[in-house]
Amino acid sequence: MKSNNEQLRSRGYIEEHDLVLYQDASREALTLMLESTVATDRTIAARVLVKYRDIEVARLLVTRRVAETKLYTKIALSESLGEFGSMACPLLVNHLGAIGTNQYKALPESPFKKGNYPIPRDIIARTICKIGTPALSYLKEVLYTGQYEQILEAIDAIGFISYYNADDACLVDLLAMMSRYTEDSLMIWKAIRALQSFADSEVIEILNAYVHSPIEQHRWEAVRSLRQKEKKL
Repeated sequence: MKSNNEQLRSRGYIEEHDLVLYQDASREALTLMLESTVATDRTIAARVLVKYRDIEVARLLVTRRVAETKLYTKIALSESLGEFGSMACPLLVNHLGAIGTNQYKALPESPFKKGNYPIPRDIIARTICKIGTPALSYLKEVLYTGQYEQILEAIDAIGFISYYNADDACLVDLLAMMSRYTEDSLMIWKAIRALQSFADSEVIEILNAYVHSPIEQHRWEAVRSLRQKEKKL
């Protein structure tokens, strides 16, 4: 058990009582802790610094999130950034698709079989999803002005946020991307997945058309999106 606890701590895991001594720590002290070589120190700083709701602290947390390698510290940073809301969005969108190697680079070999909306694989997209609907306007802008890799991950985040908040604000923009990237099988696959989040009747027509796509992944994603939409009715 001791060994397991030490392993957890080495990955930045803390208990609530670990925070007690630092609730009144100065901003300067917490900023230094955020760069500590000890993972639990960084987690504590990430958790407590959220009380300073200004752009400079948000920037510090984003910078640390980009560099962080320890699981529980990464979680703490993402949760704290989520609490900053739209303030953090301009800082986060710049890093979409740029961190880690877990993003889809090609069409998947098998369909997603769970009943929920897939969590984005990109870590910054996941963080943005914690912000929710206030992030949609920033993600929408990425669709038109971002790099290719950013657009791919922005679609995932838009789909996730729209699905769980029943928000149709980005539907027109998503359809615009489908028209713009009509020959890009990966982009279209992501967009088909995101369409399950929208209630418009036009979406059903589009999905029914993709049920007959010559691309297998497009077919199974269209079928799944239609099924997901039926479950929400």
